[in-house]
Amino acid sequence: MEIRDGFIVGIYNYCDSWCGRCAFTSRCRVFADMREMEARLDPNLEPVASAPYLPEGLSGLPSRLPERLSGVPSKHPMDVPPSPPPWLKELLDEMDAAACAAHPDDAYVKRGLRVVPERDAIDDRAEAYSRRARAWLNTREFDLPSQAGDPRDVIAWFHMMIHVKAMRALHGLAEDDPSERDWPPDHDGSAKVALLGIDRSHTAWLDLVETGVASASEVAMFIDDLLWLRAALERTFPKARAFVRPGFDEPAEVERLLRSAY
Repeated sequence: MEIRDGFIVGIYNYCDSWCGRCAFTSRCRVFADMREMEARLDPNLEPVASAPYLPEGLSGLPSRLPERLSGVPSKHPMDVPPSPPPWLKELLDEMDAAACAAHPDDAYVKRGLRVVPERDAIDDRAEAYSRRARAWLNTREFDLPSQAGDPRDVIAWFHMMIHVKAMRALHGLAEDDPSERDWPPDHDGSAKVALLGIDRSHTAWLDLVETGVASASEVAMFIDDLLWLRAALERTFPKARAFVRPGFDEPAEVERLLRSAY
């Protein structure tokens, strides 16, 4: 696990984007950048977000001064758009450099994509599950409001993400060339996120039956979809479960990081 400026490098690449239930938001660069951008657009918080950094103090952490102390006037957020976060600026700079660079005619040789046998079947089944689950969630009226930990929240969160992450993994597998990399394939990480979403959704549907919110016959088709998708993804990505996601799958490293913070 690599730490840079207090953030776990790459942790956001293989998460489920459920920031409200994530224990690593304080270590996620994307989460911090998004919150800073939101603050810059809020007239009440913009002076703080835009205040200049001070030299590191006794705590070793950079700090900001409000406008009245720094003497640096701040502009209204509508006057100056917020600058992009560092990770986005770096990506945009790389794209600009690639677009401006001169390439010989034979610089790019289109390599044939790998044939993934169950790609279309996974695509169709995941999309169908997403559509049916959304319809089920939209047409059911429940006597009790959703509570924290409600299985319906899990189903609602993952019913579209399973399809998105599965397709990202399949696309990455089709384009992958092991000879061009010496690190674990990105597509296994995406497939693992899809599989974890399937696992959690499967448990959530069973919980609805156990608590009497839904009948076994009512959720049978959703269970069938998820079991089929799980088996198909595990056949297509046999090493996905073993993929080590930064932070999430490194408990010993996280424990050392937390100890070092105190």
